[in-house]
Amino acid sequence: MSIMSSESSADAALPKSWKAFVALPDDTTARAVAQELEKDPSPDNALASVRLIAETLAQRSAQERSTMSEFIVRRLTGDLARGFLKATAAVRLAHPALEKPKEKPTPQHADVRHSLDLLKPETPKTLTEKLAEKTSKTPEEISKTLHLEMLDALDLAAGGKGKDKVTVDLVELAQRVEDESDASSMGHLRAVARLVDSISGKAAYSKERRGELEDITKGTTQQHLVEQIGFRAAKSQRSSLTGLSTQNELAASYWRTNFRDTLDEFLKKLRGSGESGKGGALDELVQKLTKVGKSGSDVLVNSPRVLNKLQIVLGPEVLENLTITPLVGRTGVSVLSGTGAYTKIEWDKILYELGATPSAYQLYELMDTGKTPPTSNFEVDTRADLVRLITSSRFSRLQEIARGKSEIAPVCAMVEHLVLGLTDALGPKRFDALTANALGSLSRLIDIVVENEANPTVAMRAADLMMDEIAIVVAVAQYYTGTDYRTTMRDILLERAKDFAKAAGDIQIDSYLMTSGMDALATALYIALSWRDHEEVSRSTEAIDYYETAFLLGKLKKGEKATPHKDVLVAALNPSTPAFAPSPAKLVDDVRRSLETHKKGDAPFALIIDTTIEIAPETAGKTQIDILLDGLKDAVAAGKLEIFLCKSFQKYASMGTGKVAAGNLTMLSAKGNSGSAYARAEALLQDIDLDLVRHDEGQLVVHMLKHGHRDELALVRSAARNAKFVDEFCWPIDSGDLTQGTTYVDGIPLILRTTPTGDVDKLFNKLQIDRRDSFSFLRTSYVGEIPSAGGVEGKYVRINTGHESKATMVEYFYAFGHLARSTPPGAKKPGGTKVDLGALTIDVVKEHLEVLGGVRNDQDPGIAEYRDNIVASYCAFALQNVPGKGAVMPLLLEFFVRPVSRVTIETQRYLADALLTFKAKDLGTNPVALASLCRAAVVLPASRIKSLTPVLRLDTIGESEEAKQLRAIVTRKNKV
Repeated sequence: MSIMSSESSADAALPKSWKAFVALPDDTTARAVAQELEKDPSPDNALASVRLIAETLAQRSAQERSTMSEFIVRRLTGDLARGFLKATAAVRLAHPALEKPKEKPTPQHADVRHSLDLLKPETPKTLTEKLAEKTSKTPEEISKTLHLEMLDALDLAAGGKGKDKVTVDLVELAQRVEDESDASSMGHLRAVARLVDSISGKAAYSKERRGELEDITKGTTQQHLVEQIGFRAAKSQRSSLTGLSTQNELAASYWRTNFRDTLDEFLKKLRGSGESGKGGALDELVQKLTKVGKSGSDVLVNSPRVLNKLQIVLGPEVLENLTITPLVGRTGVSVLSGTGAYTKIEWDKILYELGATPSAYQLYELMDTGKTPPTSNFEVDTRADLVRLITSSRFSRLQEIARGKSEIAPVCAMVEHLVLGLTDALGPKRFDALTANALGSLSRLIDIVVENEANPTVAMRAADLMMDEIAIVVAVAQYYTGTDYRTTMRDILLERAKDFAKAAGDIQIDSYLMTSGMDALATALYIALSWRDHEEVSRSTEAIDYYETAFLLGKLKKGEKATPHKDVLVAALNPSTPAFAPSPAKLVDDVRRSLETHKKGDAPFALIIDTTIEIAPETAGKTQIDILLDGLKDAVAAGKLEIFLCKSFQKYASMGTGKVAAGNLTMLSAKGNSGSAYARAEALLQDIDLDLVRHDEGQLVVHMLKHGHRDELALVRSAARNAKFVDEFCWPIDSGDLTQGTTYVDGIPLILRTTPTGDVDKLFNKLQIDRRDSFSFLRTSYVGEIPSAGGVEGKYVRINTGHESKATMVEYFYAFGHLARSTPPGAKKPGGTKVDLGALTIDVVKEHLEVLGGVRNDQDPGIAEYRDNIVASYCAFALQNVPGKGAVMPLLLEFFVRPVSRVTIETQRYLADALLTFKAKDLGTNPVALASLCRAAVVLPASRIKSLTPVLRLDTIGESEEAKQLRAIVTRKNKV
């Protein structure tokens, strides 16, 4: 997606000094080019020349383009510098960053070293001699690049790029030249390897980043940006806190409902964030927070407007005793006082259903109250850093992957657009040290993504971490305004509702940034009810109610506040607990029927609809939102109807990884209609009192919306394909039987499942996937404790499918799904031994594997393609659920006896770690078992082998060839 002007550079001319620069690119010749451009009497001509320069440089090699672009941008200033940034972002490298090797079959050998592409000692000699002929390096120099620590560090071992490849081909890697400045080179790969290896098995990347940046920002107004690192990703309840992962002690699993879990620590940091006792702004802030805390009598809320919204459910006798005080000025995070006098009121439920949770990012900003802004650092040039990044061969390779068909293609597209978007507006703050550091980290993480194309889980962990770095760049630069937000939301809506857009001229579209999706829903409900003197909202059917408003709407439904009123409807475009396919057309018909009784002078009918999950239409089809709005546009234009579109951005497909925890409220009403003036004013007042856009959170929201909104639909489509695959192949159930789960997965990246035996939440908690109280993350996760599906009560889990390979989906869910239904592999319905998942035995697992062995490839194409992954799935599920690990070890030994080329590296490592850990003190001397342990040792990273070495009894395994191989593998990995 181009982010530059559409003006052509076809008639532009290169500067006269360009030839000298091309002949000898350096600072002097670049300065001459810049001076000539700046002296051009026509600014338009100069900008056209800048665009032509960017297009010309894109014809060169990645290394030349990157070096020459950096020289040029360092010498440009003002509009020319910004123009060059945008022009460079808008044109891709003309030639591939790396030629793809021709596919060739991988030879299979009985020797474990060959089956894992570990070359015999004599092989590298031949290889390096051949490579030496193609380069100026000696065989000795080239042989250094083949050190196997790269495979350990990069997680590439056994990754494979095609279904017939065992691992990343060392020959393919070695064909790169020895040039560490070029991402296509072996030297650069080695540098990336050192980076990943340096963080493997140690502290989480985000924690390391906070430590690295502490001195840069200490005592300045940027310190809170560093404190936020690792907070944006919703806290996983399972994932590791080391290596390529996020970690922040203030993170909550779901901020909107669980923020009080960390509130006391949050406030402690806030109170002690600066100098107090001097009577300044910080002391005033601390005073207001005196009674606030998890067990305090005062409650922290997102804005002073919460007091108004409480009118929905509380009577005047309570409201008159409550007060609300903004922490700073008249807007934003506020303290609600007086709640302690009413202990029988369920304040927590009321406040979170009203969407009153404070913005965490505004709280972070308050930590720097009284501190001074950082000074400019003229030793850095962030524009040069950004140009170097987006012209590098690694970034060009990322763009190639984005246009391919691999699992991470849509993820790479999202990264591409968000990074190129950093050239928007004025670009990054040029002489800011924190921005420069963030761009450096962003560059390293892009390296990891590119080098892990074959290993989606690692690539997506790196993509998760990028969001913190992008957030830093835009927060420091303060790119965006409220106008940018409103314009962006309008553009997105009209792009997705093309038919509606054709006739939207008579309709006013106003968008407002909220703290969460529930804030948006509750605000819309408050506006609708306020216009009707708080009369009760009514619903056509229970099925279309948004389930998370059950408490709030339930109180209204019981008549605790007022008399029923039938001109407000709450619905969901796609519910977050999907049971039945939604019908926008039916919703249109329902509203139209209700409008038949509308009379002149009546308040407009209010349709409040959750649009969080939007799905891409079929080719040439209409989006759901277009069907809805196109069908109702006439009623809106006539002033009979107001539509409130509500969205949760923390579930937004590209923002899920950004975890901005914000929401949107878009109101559609007739232009000039006085009957809607009150509603529009209330929405605007809510927006003003929240005051979000100018803060850090708003900057990231606008950036992701502006540059990633098309990626949202692509990511939903990608994850939905995995959901459909899980539903049909990994965990098939009877269609329409909600006691087993739901089969509505068309276009939705969510599935509901339950089990007839065993506690479904506890069983899921043992899987190697994250438990998260939200959805739309890049990697697969789940949400437990869902009480019903489609009106059927039970214990359900929602699977939020990510973008891993289908092989990974099989490894996660195949054994679980088939054992849960007592359906052996290949069978279409339950049969054989009835399985009790709460008391799983190894015999049942073996029975299923025996059935699998009897299914021929020509009988079931799915089993033919994923046979190894299915075996791995049963091994993993047995390891997690069969009592006594000893009973499972023979199964794992058998698993590693032969090459398991198509099993993902994550699952191989999970099983290998369990096997070696259990067998460490009694490895035995059986050659077959030792060969199996060799394979297990090879796939584990060096850091894990090092930690196991002290307990590995290698002196007791004899002197067989397999014993020698195992000792050699352990010795080699201990040297890394």
